[in-house]
Amino acid sequence: MNRLRELHELGGDPAYERFPASEELFLVLEHAQTWAGKLRQPRDSLINVVGEAAVLRAKLWQYLREQADSGQLKAIEDGRAVGVPWHHFTEALCVTSKQGAYQKARRLKAEQVREPGERRTPDVAREHEERALLLVQERRFPVARQIGRLLLEHRDSIVLDQWATYWLCEIAETIDDRDDPAKRARFTGWVESFVRAVHSHARQRTQPSTTTEEARRVLALATEFTFQECPKIPEQVHVPNLGTQRGASADEHEPAVRPADPAPRIAAAATDSGVA
Repeated sequence: MNRLRELHELGGDPAYERFPASEELFLVLEHAQTWAGKLRQPRDSLINVVGEAAVLRAKLWQYLREQADSGQLKAIEDGRAVGVPWHHFTEALCVTSKQGAYQKARRLKAEQVREPGERRTPDVAREHEERALLLVQERRFPVARQIGRLLLEHRDSIVLDQWATYWLCEIAETIDDRDDPAKRARFTGWVESFVRAVHSHARQRTQPSTTTEEARRVLALATEFTFQECPKIPEQVHVPNLGTQRGASADEHEPAVRPADPAPRIAAAATDSGVA
């Protein structure tokens, strides 16, 4: 902006004395655009004053657009985080439906995370989000494995349905076979899915999810990990007898009949993966 000011002075801007302060980006661009047609090329100047000023204006408008997109996306995310439905954003985003608002938010997100040369599409944003989730879940793996051992130790005192049984089998078979980031991230997700399945079954049957106080405490710890991420792990963690010597990964021992895919792991109140 300082360079643009210099060019307007060199070009004889008739309103140069009213050129806005550099802190006022939008006012600077408005002024520069208004008086661009009045700039003149000095005879003794070796630079193209008018041309360089035009390029700088384009650059500053691009910067302003990027800041506006980022600010608009942050406003949408703040609203969604407190439960504002998509259709409340239609007028603000100049669209006519909640699907349109959702898609525009996805495009804004894609623009924020895309690498140079990538297309600005919701798929780009989704790929970046998946990579970010993998990193987060891998980071949480050490705690997830400790919790997994406690859940296995008290498995007979936790009320299970088909889903919970399935996830617990995945945990038991792979707890000591997580030798790459993707597998560790997947294991963390299995612990979370197990917790959700147990609570869902208890709600459907209107019955307690555990039969002993020790199991209740372990499940509370696992629940805190799933929904708050920062549980306090007991210093002494008992390693259970897993009841299996296979030691194989889930990839090597897929069940013959696998239940249908579960609901997404992200809690409904915080998800942006669907249009509410």
